[in-house]
Amino acid sequence: MSFIGNDNLKALLEDHDPKVIAPFDPKRIKNGAYELSLGGEVFLTDSQKRSVKHLLNNEMIEIRPGQFALLLTKEYVKIPNDKIAFISIKAGIKFEGLINVSGFHVDPGFEGNLLFSVYNAGPSNIRLSNGTAYFPIWFAEIDQKHQDYKGAHEKQKRIPDDPVKALSQGELASPNVLSKRIEDNRNLIVRIEWIGGLIFAAMVGLLVKMSTDSSKLKDAVDYGYRKKATEMIADSALKNMKDSVTMLNKKVDSLTFLMKSKK
Repeated sequence: MSFIGNDNLKALLEDHDPKVIAPFDPKRIKNGAYELSLGGEVFLTDSQKRSVKHLLNNEMIEIRPGQFALLLTKEYVKIPNDKIAFISIKAGIKFEGLINVSGFHVDPGFEGNLLFSVYNAGPSNIRLSNGTAYFPIWFAEIDQKHQDYKGAHEKQKRIPDDPVKALSQGELASPNVLSKRIEDNRNLIVRIEWIGGLIFAAMVGLLVKMSTDSSKLKDAVDYGYRKKATEMIADSALKNMKDSVTMLNKKVDSLTFLMKSKK
């Protein structure tokens, strides 16, 4: 298997019938590859509607860190039966963190718009615009001709439903999402600690108040007991005095009676 260079690639793309790449621009042939561009359909996993977005000419999209995207090429390709193609993403976009996770070759006989599944592993948003070249494709000869493509993506012209559904199931556990969850949990812990501190302070205050009230109650009870004991002692002494006075009066009356009797 040998790769096709610039001159032979130009001849293949210009002269082959049917066209291998359409629309075709000879200026897109660089370093033994043809540079395919972003087309009018994309799907972003962080979109609120979770649906395919249709782009206007030169419209720009942003792929956020930790998010996937499905990108359909503008060009419709028809791989000859005696060729195999290899695809990638331009280095400048790779250095920003965009990774192709959808595969790296196109089968002999494939026909349709190419679909790239990509992931932003970088620290910042990656911007792409409709019609800009991002995807180089190389062609190589194979020794066995008349390879017929048999696959689900034959004559693909739009983003299929299956990968959209697969990427729409719940929330992606991306670094951004995990970081947000960690931050939310950290904030929750801080709130719980703050509320716990208030509850603890309130309980300490209540215990202090209960202790103070208990001490005051004890003093009041002791005072009541002392007062009652004093009153009882005073009543007992007064009663004894009254009894003594009564007895003394009786004795005085007895003596008075005896003295009167002797006279």
